[in-house]
Amino acid sequence: MRMEVSTETGAILLEAIEQTEETFFLTDPDGTIRYVNPAFERLSGYAREEVLGRKPNILKSGEQSPEFYKEMWGTLNAGRHWSGRLVNRRKDGTLYTEEVRITPITGPGGKIKSFLAVRHDIAREVQLEDQLSHSQKMESMGLLAGQIAHDFNNLLTIVIGSMEIISEDLKPGSVALKLATETLRSSREAASLIKQLLVFARRQESNPVVTQLNEPVRELKILFDSLLGRDISVAYALEENLLPARLEPEHFKQAIMNLAVNSRDAMNGKGGIMIRTFNAGPEGLPSSLPAGRYAAFEISDTGPGIPRQALPRIFEPFFTTKPKGKGTGLGLSTVYGIVHQNNGRIFAANRPEGGAVFTIYFPAAAQH
Repeated sequence: MRMEVSTETGAILLEAIEQTEETFFLTDPDGTIRYVNPAFERLSGYAREEVLGRKPNILKSGEQSPEFYKEMWGTLNAGRHWSGRLVNRRKDGTLYTEEVRITPITGPGGKIKSFLAVRHDIAREVQLEDQLSHSQKMESMGLLAGQIAHDFNNLLTIVIGSMEIISEDLKPGSVALKLATETLRSSREAASLIKQLLVFARRQESNPVVTQLNEPVRELKILFDSLLGRDISVAYALEENLLPARLEPEHFKQAIMNLAVNSRDAMNGKGGIMIRTFNAGPEGLPSSLPAGRYAAFEISDTGPGIPRQALPRIFEPFFTTKPKGKGTGLGLSTVYGIVHQNNGRIFAANRPEGGAVFTIYFPAAAQH
C-alpha cells in the first residue's frame, strides 16, 4: 500500500532536498538526468542547466573499469538497490570520491520509472583512511628496521673492534693495512647508516626537556652558512611568544639540519629557504591531529617541490628521488623517527607558489 503525499508535504520534501548537503539527482530509465539539487552543482562544478538531458557519464573519471559499471547497471536494471564508492571527475578536471546509493523507482507492475541517486562526498574520510594506512605501514617498517638494525649493529661492532686490533699489528704502508683501513672506513659508514635506521625505528636514547623551538633554531643559524653554501639564503619568521614543547633538543636540531640539507639538494644548491615557528590549534589543525595546542616548526624552499607520486612514500627508509649514488634515502626517515619519538607529527606538501614545505607539530607542554 502506497502512502499518499499531499502537495504541501511534497513541497517540503523538495525544499529539504534543495537545501541538504547530500547530492541528489534523478534520471529516467535510460539514465538521462532529469533533476539535480544545488549540492550536486557545488560538488561537481556543473550548473543544473549543463547536466539536464545528459548522462551521468559526464562525471566518469576512468578510475572504474567497464566491468564495474556493467555490474552496477545490471543490478539497477534488475530493480535492486546499488551502493558503493565512486571516484568521479568535476567539471574542472579534479577528482573526488563519494559514497553512492542508487534506488530504482518503480511504478505499477514493477516497471522502472526512474533512478534516484544519493551521493555523499567522503574526501575527509578517504584522507583519514589513507593517513591511518600510512601510519600503520610506517609503524610496521619501523619495527622491522629496528630489529634488523639492532642485530646488524651488533655484528658491525665485532667487525670494527676486530679490525682496529688487527690494524695495530700490520706494517705501515702494507697492502694488508690499506685493506684493513678501507674495511674500517666502510664499516663505520655502515654503522652510521644503522644509527639512522635506529633513529627511524625510535630506538635511540632520548632525554626530553621542556624547550622553546626557537632556541635550537637560533643555535643552528651559525652552522647554516657553512652547511648550505653561500648560494642558499635562509630567512626566519620566529614566533616570539611560542608555546614550549617537551622534546630532545639535540635530536630536533638533527631533524632541522636534515630538512635543510634536503631543501638544499632539491634546489641544486641555489635558492631560498624559509624557517618559521608558530603556535597552532585548537582550530585549523590537520585532520589527523588530536585537538589541542601545538608548537609548530615549518621549513619551506623555492625548489621544484615533491613529485606527486613520491609524497606518500617520502618518509620511508631508503626511498629517495635522488639519482643513484646521490643519497641513502635515510635523511627524511630519520626526521620522521625523531619527530615521532618526541610525540610530534610531521607533514610534507607542496606550496601553491612552488617548492616543498615540511611542517612539524609538537604538543604544547603544560605551563605552571
